[in-house]
Amino acid sequence: MRTVHPSIIIGSYVWDEAWLPRDEFQIRTAALNRAMDEHGWKAVLIYGDARDSAALAYFSNFIPRVRWGMALLPRQGEPRLLCSMSSRDMPGMRLMTWIPDVHSGWEWERNFDSWLAGIAGAETVEFGTIGFDLMQPTLAEQLAKSLGNRVRLVAADTLLPADRALRPRELSLLREGTEITNDAAAALLDAWRAGEGAEAAALEGERHARAKAAQDVRTLVSLDGGQSLAPFSGAFAAKTGALLAYIAVQTMGFWSEIFVTDAAKAPAMLKRAEAGLAALLAAARPDARAAALHAAAVAPLGSRALHPVLSGSVGRRIGLGLDEGGALTKDGDAVLRAGQVYGFHVGGWDEAEGAAIVSAAAEITAAGARVLCSSADARQRGRQR
Repeated sequence: MRTVHPSIIIGSYVWDEAWLPRDEFQIRTAALNRAMDEHGWKAVLIYGDARDSAALAYFSNFIPRVRWGMALLPRQGEPRLLCSMSSRDMPGMRLMTWIPDVHSGWEWERNFDSWLAGIAGAETVEFGTIGFDLMQPTLAEQLAKSLGNRVRLVAADTLLPADRALRPRELSLLREGTEITNDAAAALLDAWRAGEGAEAAALEGERHARAKAAQDVRTLVSLDGGQSLAPFSGAFAAKTGALLAYIAVQTMGFWSEIFVTDAAKAPAMLKRAEAGLAALLAAARPDARAAALHAAAVAPLGSRALHPVLSGSVGRRIGLGLDEGGALTKDGDAVLRAGQVYGFHVGGWDEAEGAAIVSAAAEITAAGARVLCSSADARQRGRQR
């Protein structure tokens, strides 16, 4: 689920070697080294920004708080990381990555061109690129000016493993984050039950997550009776109707999410959605295929369509990003693998029965789906708070 992000991103961004030792990044960059050897590339450049930093975080552990970051990884020579922050911020930025050579991207010619001079020779060479489709035109122009005719750029986005299982260290990090997501969703629901409007309740959930050092929190709420979800607008309308909201939390680089429904006015739709999610979780195991999972999830909805905000999908992989592919659609060909984590979600909207969406983030294991956080957990925790 894509939504707006806060203007100021806080939380703990320090690279913790106890969780992710240096050899983890040696394993990850091995694929880049093999590709550079195979294609004759002198380096791979990896871009990410505050909207989407999955590729940059995967290879460098760096997550931009604001604006952008770029890892410069040569086959021979020292790596460098540039970020769009002032030079006074560099000591703090160096705590976020295994790359020791971190510089301000505001001094582009000094910090990029000096690195390039040690990598590119007199003859034209090629660099692989990852994440460059996110790059803003102004930075792209600066880069092109620096490269001139000396370097040709070749898209290498497929080097970010698209269908990979999370390694045990990564799963541990994601599991830790789901606890915060569960509690944040419970806080959102509690605020709603205490009489707050949808936006005020969402802010309470966000505040709760940030108090536990979440790096980023993104929310959506319904302001039209559950037919759609919208990002924060600051209207702070009074509580009305039933609650339908979404909260996603990033902790230690990894994302988890929950749909929150207080459907006292739509019990029939909530019952259908919960039955669909239960069927989906029961069918989720290694080698399960998207089309079969989709069919199992929507069967309890009967003639009612899947809620439009789900865009025809009942799940997709999550991890360093909120959408890492593998959409579970009616005609999809995705296949579940052990060690992957999926965000599963089922719900609908009907003129007579109202709206409800329920969800679960679950790890795929040999024994089936292991639920890490869910709408049901949030509702239960909310009652106990």
